[in-house]
Amino acid sequence: MVLASTRTPVSPEAASGTDDRPHAHTVVAPSTARPIQTGAGLASPPLSTRFYRPELDALRLVAFLMVWFSHSLPSMADGVARGITPAALRWLEAIREAGNFGVCVFFLLSAFLITELLRRERLATGTIHLRAFYLRRILRIWPLYLGVLAAYGLLGLRFHGFRIEPGRLLASLLLAGNWYIAFHPAILTPMRALWSLSVEEQFYLGWPVLARCGPPVMAAVSIGLIALGQGALLWLARNAAQQPVLHVTAWVNSLVQFQFFALGALLALLLGGRQPKVPAWARAAMLIASAAAMLLASGVCGIKRPQPWHSGGSLTSGYLLAGLGCVLLFAAVLGLPQRIVPGWAIYLGRISFGLYVFHETGFFFADALQRRFAYRPPDAHWILILAGNKALSLVLTVALASACYHFWERPFLRLKDRFTFIQSRRA
Repeated sequence: MVLASTRTPVSPEAASGTDDRPHAHTVVAPSTARPIQTGAGLASPPLSTRFYRPELDALRLVAFLMVWFSHSLPSMADGVARGITPAALRWLEAIREAGNFGVCVFFLLSAFLITELLRRERLATGTIHLRAFYLRRILRIWPLYLGVLAAYGLLGLRFHGFRIEPGRLLASLLLAGNWYIAFHPAILTPMRALWSLSVEEQFYLGWPVLARCGPPVMAAVSIGLIALGQGALLWLARNAAQQPVLHVTAWVNSLVQFQFFALGALLALLLGGRQPKVPAWARAAMLIASAAAMLLASGVCGIKRPQPWHSGGSLTSGYLLAGLGCVLLFAAVLGLPQRIVPGWAIYLGRISFGLYVFHETGFFFADALQRRFAYRPPDAHWILILAGNKALSLVLTVALASACYHFWERPFLRLKDRFTFIQSRRA
């Protein structure tokens, strides 16, 4: 690899000499970059200062829709009240719980992208710039995250549905919201989905430090995290009988969820920047296998809501199946030609952070509007009314996320670019 100490005019500031990104002058000259030989004798593509795959934005949308669909389906109690047959209820519950694995897809995808960007940064500059990494994370996550916490905190003073207990708010501010939910699982406010952001930030607190040590260390730690997560599941299953709260702890446990980050990191290290060519039939087969693995994890192993009678083997095998489903879904999408990925899907994937954050708020306002008009439909029409309610909630979610992205997040994302070494998508 050849490093060129030249200034590349990637922005007006750079062109005018006022670009103060750290080490912004150290880039890889595309014309002189050479393939990097790997241990297996394979050559990775020439290193570039830009890395962006739009099909993965579409995958973000798929992950969000999985979560949204899961939260949209009626619960078991609602199904019983509506007269749904027990067999149909079991399928409904399995599908609903499998949708929660969209969070795991988010984790895997996030780890893949950040690990690949860190790998490229280390090759291009010789190191990982920790200060720049943490500034990028702060500018990407905190404006929306802290803004929503502040907004919900203020709204909670006036509207009971937004009320946040001081302990939950403090835990969320300290990026430990998932641990608060582990021991205080009852939460009905629109901020309940924010627990996953605490897990994500916990993982990235130490990941760039490990990235400085190189791919072998990152791979070893990733494998260790999978083993640690499996061990945590065995411990939870063994002690759940004495401590009932542990029944709901597994899903929000950081060690358990770190397994999906580890899978994403291993995929990035394994591929090493290469993009495999996958035929259409193989992609279809992987999509079907992904759905089957996730349904087995939720319907047979019951990992989303473990009960006292679930064994450690059921939990560990269930999470391995969920991880397999996430990997297969990722592999089915990776490398899709951009011409077949709709532009609207790429855009919605771009604002998927806001979609995820606001989707519970969309449910809240849609339900409030339905109560406001006090319309009680005949039981025969409940499916149509439910569909209309959820469609309205989705429209509200997209509107909130889009407005927030353009008028609140983008200025911070543009500032984030000043601390970026390997350019991804533009804000």
